[in-house]
This record gives sequence, structure tokens and C-alpha cells, in this order.
Amino acid sequence: MDRISNKEDITLIWFDSKMNSNNHVEQTKKQLRQINDYVIFHTQLESCITFIQSIYNEKIFFISSIYDALQILSHITNLSQIDSIFVFNWEKVDHKNLVLNHSRFIGIYDELDLLCVSIQEQVDFLDQHLHIFSFFDQNEHWTKDLSKQTADFLWFQLYHDVLFQLTHNEEAKQELIDVCRSYYRDNAKELQMIKKFENEYRSEEALQWYLKKSFLHKIINKALRTKDFDQLDTFRYFMRDLTKNFVQEHQKMVQSGKEIRFLYRGIKLKSDEIEKFKENTGKLVSINGFFTTSSLRSTALNQAMKPSRTNDFIPVLLEIQFNLQNLSNSAIVANIVHFSKLPCEEQEDIIFDSNATFRLDSVKMEDDIWLIQMIASNDGQIIKDKYIKDSHRQMEDLSIKILFGRLMCDMGQWDQSQHFF
Repeated sequence: MDRISNKEDITLIWFDSKMNSNNHVEQTKKQLRQINDYVIFHTQLESCITFIQSIYNEKIFFISSIYDALQILSHITNLSQIDSIFVFNWEKVDHKNLVLNHSRFIGIYDELDLLCVSIQEQVDFLDQHLHIFSFFDQNEHWTKDLSKQTADFLWFQLYHDVLFQLTHNEEAKQELIDVCRSYYRDNAKELQMIKKFENEYRSEEALQWYLKKSFLHKIINKALRTKDFDQLDTFRYFMRDLTKNFVQEHQKMVQSGKEIRFLYRGIKLKSDEIEKFKENTGKLVSINGFFTTSSLRSTALNQAMKPSRTNDFIPVLLEIQFNLQNLSNSAIVANIVHFSKLPCEEQEDIIFDSNATFRLDSVKMEDDIWLIQMIASNDGQIIKDKYIKDSHRQMEDLSIKILFGRLMCDMGQWDQSQHFF
């Protein structure tokens, strides 16, 4: 993994035209990388703006020196890549008369430690709310040229089947470790975790390792969100273990006879995202990644109603109707309550595997909060089976790997599809 591209979800950009004369730059870099690994410093206005505009797969946390704030912010106001804006006051100058009007402006900080605390809070917020919801019309007439919606939907369904045909041996594990060690070579915190993984990891503990929110959690989430098979192939050893863990934990829940009628998730959405849900009522929904939920409505409500630092987010409660016994293995979930040290009323306790499918039932305002009601469904499995069957009619003896490769070609992922040809 090269350092040119960011393998995580957040890019942290620090703009300071006087940075070269500042003696604290290296220490600042080290401290910031303990929060978010990918940190870029800019001193030139034009190159900074050009760099921001080149980013499309990550969210940007932008830090400006107080001297540069008014100038740079006027140029980036309308850039959708910007998630949060922070201003740092190195020399503690008086800023009472500085007015910064921007919906994503977080605050002005005189101390680096306080700035880092604020950035960490925003990182945690984004980790909780950064989800890509894909909608699929099951009544759409399939043609030879699949629509983007159909291809995106099928990608996650087929990936799980392909995963179990990829190599799973010590060589694959060592490849993962070597690649991560090279990528995080300047990050002492992640290097320590990689060493711990190398020495202590056991396949039956994959789910616990994913939930640690270290390098595995960050890179895998980004790779799933962007459907980056190259990255997922590097992590194939761990991903196969993780999928097996999900199945094992799911079977434990089924065998326990436990009944779950509803699961909940509190999230923040922007108004246009809520409109998209409204427009797709009755269709299928998939989520690009793993999805944690709570069996307690109150926990999810508290999560949704937590104040956000920016004013363009709207609290939303997701209510998922879920019949564990009827769905069998069509929607794989794991109970993670025994992996957490949080009190039951504060934590999410059920996590969905990344190929889960839901039917969007309704979107409405109820008790001063948007309520999105969904039903966990086996339609994903049915649609995948139909796609495989139809493909075999056109060409017999197509393996799942070849089929997945063809799907990636249909999606324009030519280079990544070469894994299968």
C-alpha cells in the first residue's frame, strides 16, 4: 500500500502559510497521526485547493491557521469534500472580531491538545454516521448492460461467495501484515497494534479484532464502502476469518431460540439523503459495509439525538423489523454485547454482515424525529441466485470468480477484475 493514496475514510489537511517557520510541525504531525493517520500539510493556497478538489473518496477535516482562515475559507465554502473545519491559533492572538460563517465550522483552538480532542470527537461522529445506502428496484428489468444500482447491489452478494475461494494461509496473513506495516510506517500507535496482531491474532477472534477500531477496522470499512477489491484481496486472510466468525455467532443466536422483533439504529442524515429514502420507499436497501444496531430503542434514540457540531445534520431513527428464525442464513448477524465493556444501555449489540438486505417500508416524521422503517429480507440471496442462473443460461460452467470478474468489468473496474482472468 503506497502512501500517495489514503486507505482510510478521513483526510486531515492542515493549511498554514507560515508553517515552514514553525518549530512544532513534526510534533504536531505525530500527535495528529495518533487520531487520524492520513495528514497532509500545505503552505500554498492554490496547491491546497487543487488537492482538496482531487479528493472524492474521503471526507476532509480541514485545519487552518488563524492568519489564513478568512482567505482560505472563502475558497472552500462550496466544496462538498469538506466535512469539518477547525482553526488553530498558534500564537494565541486576539480573535474576538473574527467571524467565520460556515455550516461545517467547528471552532477556534489555542491549544493543540484541545484541538486534538475536538478532532477525535468528529472522527468518532463520522465513524458512527458514515454509511452508504444503496437502493435497488427488484422489479427492474435486467438487461445485458446492468444499471449501476443493480451492479452495486450484486457486488456485495457475490463478494461473499468469492471470498471463500481466495487463498487463506500463512502467506496471505504475512502479506496483510507486511503491507500494513509499510503503510503505517510513521504511525507508532498503529505499528504497535500491527505487532500485537502478528503475535496474538487467532482466527476465531476476528470479530473482536474488527471491533477494536484500529487499522483493520479503518481500512476494511473504506474498502467495503468504495468496493475496492484490490484492498479486500490484501485482507482476504482476515476477511475470511471475519465472515466465518459472523456465521458462527449467527448460529449461536439461532440455536438459542432468542426472538428479536425489532432492531434500531440512530443516525444523522442530511435533508437530501432523507429525500432519497422517501423516493425509494418500497425498494431494497443494502449498506456498503458492516452495520451495528441496538435491540433497545432508547439506545438508538439517544444516539440519534446527540447534538452534532455542525447544523446540516438531521436526527433519524432506523427501525428494522427482524425475524431471526425465519430469515435463517439470509441475513447474517452477530451478537457483540459480550465483546464490549460498555453498559448494555449505552452500546449497540447486534451487527449485520456486509451483504445484508432490507426492504424500505416507510419514511415518516414521528414524535419530532424522522423514522425510517425497514424489514430485514432474504431478497438479496434470491436476486443473487437469479443472476447466477441467468448467467449460466448464457454461458455454462461459469465459476463464481469469473462471474464476479465479469460484474467488475460491467462496473468499469477493469484493473481489479484482472484478479479473476
